[in-house]
Amino acid sequence: MSAFPSSRTSPRWVSAILGSRATWLLARIALTLPYWWSGIDKVLHPQAALAEVSGLVGASTPLPFYIVLLTVQLGGSLLVILDRWTWLGTGVLAVFTLIVTLIAHAFWKLDGAACFTEMNTFMEHLALIAGFVFAAMAAQYSRNESESNHR
Repeated sequence: MSAFPSSRTSPRWVSAILGSRATWLLARIALTLPYWWSGIDKVLHPQAALAEVSGLVGASTPLPFYIVLLTVQLGGSLLVILDRWTWLGTGVLAVFTLIVTLIAHAFWKLDGAACFTEMNTFMEHLALIAGFVFAAMAAQYSRNESESNHR
């Protein structure tokens, strides 16, 4: 059984929107927005970014982490937006999100309102990771469909 059934149960106008190349592009741009926006901001404000990285990972030399962070945020986003090696871009961004979420939103260490706020943020990040899985699945499905149509 395929994850993407071939029978169409959506109204035509919904199918037209969901099948549009523009929708596919806009969805990829929107999904990666927090990452490429943050990457651009870190490029434009390197001193603040280095201080943030140092505080997050506790490194006395944050430059290598900063470079990896930019590579992940901008490179991963670019792969997804360009729909090239989407599996890699979504995978890198999902793993990055999981690691940072575990470090920065450890709600289980908190009490009261702070715990509730961090738990919500933690769950939102898990949903974003699921969005990356769906994007990778959709890209794979699209490629499989394209290949089968060219046979």
